[in-house]
Amino acid sequence: MLKPEGIITPIITPMMENEEINEEELRFQINRLISAGIYGIFCLGTNGEAYALNNEEKLRVIKITVDEVNKRVPVYVGTGCISTRETISLSQKAKELGADALSILSPYYVAVTQEDIYNYFSEIAENVNLPI
Repeated sequence: MLKPEGIITPIITPMMENEEINEEELRFQINRLISAGIYGIFCLGTNGEAYALNNEEKLRVIKITVDEVNKRVPVYVGTGCISTRETISLSQKAKELGADALSILSPYYVAVTQEDIYNYFSEIAENVNLPI
């Protein structure tokens, strides 16, 4: 099982002027951070523009990140979405693409109880076999 340790760096998703993902810069950023000695790469967090990317773009960021990291450090992926169903779907795809762990925000669009939060994370954990 993955044991988080050291510096796990949240990365930005570099974009070009036309709002396309800048793959070359993303790969450069990943290599620079790994060369600096970080212990993990965290893509698609709030720094990673996840809120502004569509599903296809998120999957592309995950693919590029996993490919460039190439198992040198663990890859953490932010997969929180508005709905539980979307979160589970993106989390399952992240696992298929090679993510090592997930970072998932608590439900944020509507007010929820502690029981709602527990049920939310329980349902995700039951459907995705990765550390959250």
